[in-house]
Amino acid sequence: MTAPDGYPFAALTDVDAGLFPSAAVGVVSVRVASHTTPYSVPCTPAFAAAAVRLAAGRGTDVSALAAAALLLVSDRMPDPGAPDDAERAMLELRLPPGHSEPAIRRALAAALALAEPGCRLMPAGEAGRLEGAVETLTYRNKALAHALERVSFRPLDGKLTQVRDAAQMFGFVNEWCFDEDRVVKRFRELAPVYHPDTGVVACRDRMAQLIDARNLLINHVRTAYRSGPWTQRRS
Repeated sequence: MTAPDGYPFAALTDVDAGLFPSAAVGVVSVRVASHTTPYSVPCTPAFAAAAVRLAAGRGTDVSALAAAALLLVSDRMPDPGAPDDAERAMLELRLPPGHSEPAIRRALAAALALAEPGCRLMPAGEAGRLEGAVETLTYRNKALAHALERVSFRPLDGKLTQVRDAAQMFGFVNEWCFDEDRVVKRFRELAPVYHPDTGVVACRDRMAQLIDARNLLINHVRTAYRSGPWTQRRS
């Protein structure tokens, strides 16, 4: 019987038999011997427990899990970081020499991330394409924010009291060319632009005056359009 590499099983010596204990039944089990170094890697207790659980679930130990992940992980991946002294655990591993503690933590973090449902590996070319798309969208977003800043209304000094000023903020030609539905719709279009926390042109003063303008216009519609010749103009 011959192994796939052409090495005859019949020629195995006693030493070889130690490396191939299953040769007698036709199954080759290779035990790779390599020089390893002990590592004590500081991390948080939660991180250590998650790594031990994942290794046990894969039927291996944390050292083998880290060794496999080190073949895949990139130096650009963030290091989970060494914990402070108040909350510290140590992972004891044996790996080939030359690895740093941050690299081992990155590798284990990558293994934990890949174990999450929905996580997948992608070719480097696809990852680069997605990074380029993100950079393009970021640039366009900044350009859009700059353009909106230039054309946006400037907050008025003092309290907003004039209907014509409120109508101008909302982009209406005058105070008689809209109804309540158009005011509400326009407010919903403008609010995400000026919202102080999430807006493209985030501005607390503009958002406050936008709310004042909405209330002023709605009150104007409800009072001025209720009776008189404006009812005919509205229809």
